[in-house]
Amino acid sequence: MVALTTLSLLSEQPCHPYEIQRLLRERHKAYAVGKTRTLYRAIDELEAAGYIEPLEVSRDGRRPERTVYRITPEGSEELENWLADLLATPVDETPVFQVAVGLLGYITQERAEGALATRVVALHARVSALASTLSMAQDDLGLPRLVLLELEHAMALASAEIEWIRSIIADMQSGALIWNEALIRAHFEAMHAADAERRNRLRETHPTKLPQRERREPASTHREETP
Repeated sequence: MVALTTLSLLSEQPCHPYEIQRLLRERHKAYAVGKTRTLYRAIDELEAAGYIEPLEVSRDGRRPERTVYRITPEGSEELENWLADLLATPVDETPVFQVAVGLLGYITQERAEGALATRVVALHARVSALASTLSMAQDDLGLPRLVLLELEHAMALASAEIEWIRSIIADMQSGALIWNEALIRAHFEAMHAADAERRNRLRETHPTKLPQRERREPASTHREETP
């Protein structure tokens, strides 16, 4: 995503890498902030692909040379296609929390409830922090809403997750969703027994047939008489 964001920023105006880093911090692109090596690698890859090109090289005093890059027409086309594809095509990224929820039954219900309650507190803090960042970016920095939509999206996702977790905790407390070690063990034993029975029936219905060897014709013992 660093390459995509770099291409987006260069579509606004030519920049050198230091300026790109400043814009990343200012616009709260947390996934790219501080990743200097990743940024320079992205720039090299974009240049090699022909999506950006050097515009000029400058030097300020004794500081190292700074190369200013600009987007190419091919880069502008790639940026539009890349963004449209990401917006249109859902990607199964399998978040860590989703994996943990799928394995919830492997810890006690009490431990799970406590962990989920702790997550709700953390999510509330995250929503508050995002709201503060959004307000500062709009009021203090004067950034338009269009470049801050990812903050709104993050807030919406966190808020929705809070509500879903609360519903799960409520189901645990009401008895609509319960489990314990005995129930889980009985469930998996029954599941494995049913699976073994199914496989046995399959073997009985479709016994494995040994491959038959090709029959060879016996060699002829008749010899033609020599005239």
